[in-house]
Amino acid sequence: MLDYPDIAIQQASDEYLQQALKVSDSNLQFKQCHLPGCEKPVYCENSSRNIRPYLPKQFRQSAFHSVHDLSHPGIKTTKSLIKKILWPDMDRDVAKWARACLNCQKVKITRHTVSGVGQFDRPDRFQHLHIDIVGPLPISVDGHRYCVTMIDRCTGWPEVFPVQDITANTVARIVFEGWISRFGCPSKLTSDQGRQFESNLFHQLMKYLGIHKLRTTPYHPQSNGMVERWHRALKVDLMARLKCNSS
Repeated sequence: MLDYPDIAIQQASDEYLQQALKVSDSNLQFKQCHLPGCEKPVYCENSSRNIRPYLPKQFRQSAFHSVHDLSHPGIKTTKSLIKKILWPDMDRDVAKWARACLNCQKVKITRHTVSGVGQFDRPDRFQHLHIDIVGPLPISVDGHRYCVTMIDRCTGWPEVFPVQDITANTVARIVFEGWISRFGCPSKLTSDQGRQFESNLFHQLMKYLGIHKLRTTPYHPQSNGMVERWHRALKVDLMARLKCNSS
C-alpha cells in the first residue's frame, strides 16, 4: 500500500522530478492530482490515459516487493503489473530486483534445452481433458496435502482441487463434481498410469460417461506435457508463497 501523504512530501525534494517540472518539452507530463486518502496533491504522470504517481527513490523497492512478492512472477509480468506507478529507469530496476529475488532463485527452473515445435489437431473446447496429481505437499490448515489438477487442451483453462487423499474414490469424485458437472463430459481424458487412474472405479466411470481414456507411457511425463508444464509454474508459486509466509 503506497503512503501517498509521505510520497507527496518527499516529492518536493526529489531532484529528477523538480528538474522535469522545469522542462516544458519533456516526454513526461507531470501534474498535481488528488488521490484517495491523501489531502495533499501528488505529482502524477498523465501523458497516457491513466495517471501514474511518481515515486521518489525511497519508495521504489517497497513498491516492487508489494507487487512481486504476491506470486513471484517473472521480469516481464512484474513490469506489466507495476506500470501503474512511475520512476526513472523503472524497467531496469525491476529487472535487477527480480533477478536478485532469493526465493525466485531457489525455486524457479531455468530451461536448458529447446525442443522442436510439435503439431497436434486442435480439439473442440472442453473435449480433451488432461489430469494429474501434485503432491505430497506441506499439509494445509484444512488438512489438504495433494492437488488434483485438470486442464482443457483447447482453451488451456486450468482447475486445481486441493484434497486430503488421492484414493480412486476421491479422484473420481473430483473429476465428476469438479469438472464434468460444470463443463460437461470430455470425449477424451489423458492421464499417467497412476493407480488412481488405472483403478476399476475410474475405468468404470469413464466407460459409463462414454469418455475415451488415454494414458501416457511410463516414466515419460512429456506425454502429458500440457499439465506437467503447468505443474512447474504452480509449484513455483506455491513454494515462493510458502517461503514468504514463513519468513
